[in-house]
Amino acid sequence: MWKKFRQWYNNETMTPPLSFTAQEISLGGKPFTLRRATEADLDELLEVERHCYAGTTPWDRTSFTNELRKVNDTLYLVLITHDTIIAFIGCWFTTHESHITNLAVEPDYQNAGIGRFLMTWMIRQSQELPSAKLTLEVRVSNEPAKHLYRKLGFQDGNIKKAYYVADNEDALNMLLTLRTTP
Repeated sequence: MWKKFRQWYNNETMTPPLSFTAQEISLGGKPFTLRRATEADLDELLEVERHCYAGTTPWDRTSFTNELRKVNDTLYLVLITHDTIIAFIGCWFTTHESHITNLAVEPDYQNAGIGRFLMTWMIRQSQELPSAKLTLEVRVSNEPAKHLYRKLGFQDGNIKKAYYVADNEDALNMLLTLRTTP
């Protein structure tokens, strides 16, 4: 898996660093802060994962640390309420493709439009860059996520056998075309 990402990531990276200014937003009439994730958020990011994935962390501390340090072409955002991270999303950007690496929403906040909001935000960010497409992988068993992605216009791609190392579950590759290339 990591070999594929290194090849993809080293293809064509963005410069200068992607910028993001923290924002106060309202979702469902409730106030939230949306800001760039930092290494200081690692414990909370792992905690959100544990809550979403039955006590496991598909991405470990080292993986998150490496991602958060790639400020030129990787953007991780956290959604905060009452000083607690309740959701996050990560995306890689190159000159031709954007790739959602991670999306997690605390179970108590699921089905409230937060995942859709974060995905929509990253779709818009990808459209503003020269990316022609946005891709992601999703567990084949994750019906709610697949439903959301399809509603946002993603198309099903190939199945990646035994993609998830911890349990050997297959992943569905999904693609959203952002613009056609000549």
